[in-house]
Amino acid sequence: MRFNATLLFQLFLLIASAACWSGNAHATVAMLQPARVAAANEPLQITLLYSADDAKPLTVTVPPTLHVTLGAAEQSPQPLDLQREPGVPDTLHLQPGQFRKVRFSAPWPQYARGEVRIDPVGFDASPALVAINRGPQQDAIAQAERSESQASTPAQAAATAARVDGPTGDAMSPPGDSLATTGRGILSHVSYYEPMYFAAGHNGDTNARLQLSFKYRLRIPDDLRSKAFTDNLYFAYTQTSIWDLSADSRPFRDTTYSPQLFYYVPDTGWRSAWFTRMGFAAGFAHESNGKAGADSRSINLPFIRPTWEFGDLTANHLTVSPRFYYYLGTSNNPDIADYRGYVDLLIKYGSPDGWQLATTLRKGTKHWYGSVDSQLTYPLAKLLGSAWGGYLWVGYFNGYGEDLLDYNNRQHWMARIGYSIAR
Repeated sequence: MRFNATLLFQLFLLIASAACWSGNAHATVAMLQPARVAAANEPLQITLLYSADDAKPLTVTVPPTLHVTLGAAEQSPQPLDLQREPGVPDTLHLQPGQFRKVRFSAPWPQYARGEVRIDPVGFDASPALVAINRGPQQDAIAQAERSESQASTPAQAAATAARVDGPTGDAMSPPGDSLATTGRGILSHVSYYEPMYFAAGHNGDTNARLQLSFKYRLRIPDDLRSKAFTDNLYFAYTQTSIWDLSADSRPFRDTTYSPQLFYYVPDTGWRSAWFTRMGFAAGFAHESNGKAGADSRSINLPFIRPTWEFGDLTANHLTVSPRFYYYLGTSNNPDIADYRGYVDLLIKYGSPDGWQLATTLRKGTKHWYGSVDSQLTYPLAKLLGSAWGGYLWVGYFNGYGEDLLDYNNRQHWMARIGYSIAR
């Protein structure tokens, strides 16, 4: 733990203010950053700061309940109501320049594990990230966080950290991954991109399909809601393999390697009665099977990809995401557009914390060439308990182009079952 002498000032910088009016006076309500490490047996506590910013007295109405959503691991954002602390009146009377803190609290839900994102509902404030500890040192962590928050000098905060971490820094916690930092290291830039899974099936031959995919955000902005180009520039890498399990040597029939560089925002801020949220991506992708000679296959694809979501994003809802692209170069596959076309249409329906069906459709420019690629997933946490991650994965493919090598040969339809890390 580290103490910052200007903690209160930094807390103001972390929030976005929402205005409420009473006569001609102007009030600011701000959410202060909660403890960055929390014990599961201690309640989640969020503090709102009400302040009178104008030169007139102000009367503020304080709600009895604060509404937030919690997003944890593969769980979708779930609503949570925090209750106002006892003894706080329904209205606050503030003099010019005066402020008042009001605390709201609720027990941590059982599903909240690991790093949890807290989003306030009903006013504009930046989300907060809290790491939840469910291990044997919960009480020590909770006490340490309270002591650090009450410290008034750097020396007091340093003494608190020493008592918690121990003389070598690891007495009170298990050894950690040196890359797994809390916000400034490499893993804070890395996230899932395309689905990641391993699955096998049989139709004449037995084969497996596996995919690894991640994206890396080149720069993390101070304002997580920034739409600036450099603040939302990503490098991504996806690798998809078809593994022939029927052949004697169990060879990989073909592997597609796809690095990408693109701009991406999950929410453009555009609002319409027709959709709930719109995201946007645009960039350049390369796909190659890494082979030489007659078996070499590669394409270069500048693309744009809008994404529309319809309905309640915390429940069953529809996502439509077409990716439009153009071929700038090919290797031994100049007619690939005949079989693949110029659009990948992704349609998803389901809940972030329940079942989800995702289907990608392609239509070639000639005849009825194309493909259907469907993936049905269901969280293992719903089947085996909240400590489990990942998903049960069931897939179906029919058509052309499951791999680059055989882009112009129709594959037998294939159904597979397996495990998915991300969907």
